[in-house]
Amino acid sequence: MPLNIVVADDHPVLLAGMEHLLRAVPTLAIAGLVRDSTELVDLLTRTPVDVAVCDFSMPNGRYGDGVTLLRFLQRRFPALRLVVLTGMESPIVLRSIQHAGVACIVSKSDPLEQLVPAVHAASRGEAFISAEVARLMAEETAQDDAQPGEPLSKRESEVLRMFAEGLGVKQIADRVGRSRKTISTQKVAAMRKLGLHRDAEIFEYALTHGLVQASQNARAGAGGEDAED
Repeated sequence: MPLNIVVADDHPVLLAGMEHLLRAVPTLAIAGLVRDSTELVDLLTRTPVDVAVCDFSMPNGRYGDGVTLLRFLQRRFPALRLVVLTGMESPIVLRSIQHAGVACIVSKSDPLEQLVPAVHAASRGEAFISAEVARLMAEETAQDDAQPGEPLSKRESEVLRMFAEGLGVKQIADRVGRSRKTISTQKVAAMRKLGLHRDAEIFEYALTHGLVQASQNARAGAGGEDAED
């Protein structure tokens, strides 16, 4: 009996490509194609599904995306098997997907055909890591493995979250009513405690800890106002 699968991705061209590929596999049956977490959860609620192929970054859905969505799906649908499809290249993010309990991960840089063995592996409760994901995770640096030191203060966590959302130091200072120098100091202190060395790692940390959604392109927007005064 074919496996019932749902495919979730907010890019219509990629979604069509996956549909074309997967419909040609006789052991698979597509129960639905959805574009965000709202449509995904609605379909899973009314339709029996064995495996969900889920984009890591999907904006606008009621249930978020990224690690937040993965954990929600596992709580709400404990029998559902997951395959994560992602364009993320950060080993920190890829490792967070595994820590969220997902053992089957395929990179969007890999051929789409990698989805077929990934879906079958997920259905059997086995792990599947695509070639590109394996390569990225093998390139983890020492800074990716830095262990957290002392805990962040409430204000340091607040600053990191807003920075990860794409706000600059001046914008954060204006929002919380503190000086730019204070915000810069709190940002630097938080990065030191967490072992973060680059601004991009702030987004990765916030993403893996559920502080921001994967669909927020904060990494591209951050940095314009980050000079310390």
